[in-house]
Amino acid sequence: MKKLLIAFLALIVIGFFAFKSIPTVVNKYLNSNADRLISNMITRTSSFGEHEVTFGEILVNYDYSGTYLKIKNIRVTPSESLGKDMIAVNLTVDHVDLTGFKWFPFLFRNTITVDSALLDNIKIISSTPPWDSLFAEPRKPKKKTGKDYDLIKVKNFKLNDFSVEIKNNVYDSVRISLVNMDVNAKEFRLTKEDIENPKSLFEVEMIHGSIEKAQFHFDKFRQSTLVEDIVFDTKTKKMTFGYIGLHNKMDRYAYTALFPDRQSWIDISKTKMELAGVNFGNYFKNGIVEIDTLTANGLHLELFVDKRKKEDLKKRPQMIHQTMENLKQIIHIEHLFINDSYIKIEERPDKAAPRSAFLYFSDIDAHITNVSNFIERRGKNRMLEMDLSAKLMGEGPLTANVKFDLEKPDGRFTLKGTLGKIKLSSLNTMIEPEAKVGLKSGTINRLDFNILANDYDGSGELIIRYENLEVELLNKNYEADEKVLRKIGAYLANRIVIKSNNPNKKGEVKKGNVYFIRETHKSMFAYWWKLIFSGIKSTITGESMEEMKKKALEQKSSQSTSAATPNNSTQKKEDTKASKKLERQEKKQERKNNREEKKAAKKDSTQTK
Repeated sequence: MKKLLIAFLALIVIGFFAFKSIPTVVNKYLNSNADRLISNMITRTSSFGEHEVTFGEILVNYDYSGTYLKIKNIRVTPSESLGKDMIAVNLTVDHVDLTGFKWFPFLFRNTITVDSALLDNIKIISSTPPWDSLFAEPRKPKKKTGKDYDLIKVKNFKLNDFSVEIKNNVYDSVRISLVNMDVNAKEFRLTKEDIENPKSLFEVEMIHGSIEKAQFHFDKFRQSTLVEDIVFDTKTKKMTFGYIGLHNKMDRYAYTALFPDRQSWIDISKTKMELAGVNFGNYFKNGIVEIDTLTANGLHLELFVDKRKKEDLKKRPQMIHQTMENLKQIIHIEHLFINDSYIKIEERPDKAAPRSAFLYFSDIDAHITNVSNFIERRGKNRMLEMDLSAKLMGEGPLTANVKFDLEKPDGRFTLKGTLGKIKLSSLNTMIEPEAKVGLKSGTINRLDFNILANDYDGSGELIIRYENLEVELLNKNYEADEKVLRKIGAYLANRIVIKSNNPNKKGEVKKGNVYFIRETHKSMFAYWWKLIFSGIKSTITGESMEEMKKKALEQKSSQSTSAATPNNSTQKKEDTKASKKLERQEKKQERKNNREEKKAAKKDSTQTK
């Protein structure tokens, strides 16, 4: 019995020393083969297949609870066998500290599990073929050069000074850059399904981070977006941007001269933005942008178009309902506020004007609701609505309300608004270069408009109250002069063609009719202006709704004839169809008006009784 007890104790001692010595043996093996093991862990993935890895120093310390890993000066470079049509990555890392690395999941479950990870001062310079070739269809399927992990799980994750540059390997120009990103995260999970799903990024319980600067170059590197001082936090559900800009690297005239057709030159600057109520989890996992409130402050936008360039009549700018429906990104913004902003619209007239035409809106404040193509979130609310206030030319107070039906196939919307007092001469910066006519005097006291429109046409009414309207005809240099013929022409225009006051001397207010058939190759904002301008024109000239509709259909028909193609018969059919559709809409609206008038009359008679 005594011998048995001694043997049992001996086994315990041997087992104890064996238990204590196993980590020593494992550590000796791991440290002796650290370069090879860590290199294989990195290059086995599809992102770093056909790349080579070198290290400055590796320290591995294993115990039964896991492995502590410290790596300094990691370098990943493309191998010589990597083809020019592949994505090449140059990566440097100052140091990596991992604690609690589990070997069993790594060896038997293709999983990396870590208690905590610190990655410091990472720089990536990636060279890719032109994106057109990367995403062109059809493409030959390429064999993957690595095997992705089924799961990467980190309990506590910290990333310091992470920077990325993605270059085009043909021009050696930077396409995307990201500078100094810092991130703290808890319960980070990246699955194989996330890597394969283009909409998914990863899962995380908590993440807080900041990015000093991010930039994206496009349009053959002629334009770029710049975002600075980005901060995001899942705990507060907020994200802020210290600066947002979209800049063209070329002058407006130099840029537009590059294209055979009209091309807009755009510049956006001075914008700060805050996002509140951000559903980070839905974005990280499903790629859905879901925000309660987005606030943009100080937006400064300038738009320039050279009208000497021919229009591309085949262009089809989408209406709001089409834009939201065709948007590849699922998005829902409950409230969008635009504060203290400025928009300038400038045009180079297609005539021989010596200067460009422009107008601007300052002090813009807008509240837009239900910017959404996320049906599950927006529910039964099908209206996108915008309330806006601004100053036209820094002087005339403007308020407007626009409602878009996101589900009506004809893109129905209403446009209502009021423009307050403004001197007509303030509009000469736009009118003189465009029309070779100057507004010599006059004041708009108030302008009201109420319009119902869709993606085919729009109608409504406009009331413009103005006084002392007087025009002058300009000479070939677009200047006023004293030549008799021009003075006679201006006199006739002011006394016969144009009504100088509304209301007139009897106090009668002339209402203007609004009607315009949408020019499908022009933007929605151009459509709005043409609708409002039709009402101003009919007020001044006294044109009736019937005359306006007849002229609009004749103009559309003549445009179709002048642009005749082998498919001209098809175009005529479309015009006929559009005319019949217009007639049906008019009859429907007339019946609706009659019903409303009867209801109103019935209500009045009841109240009288």
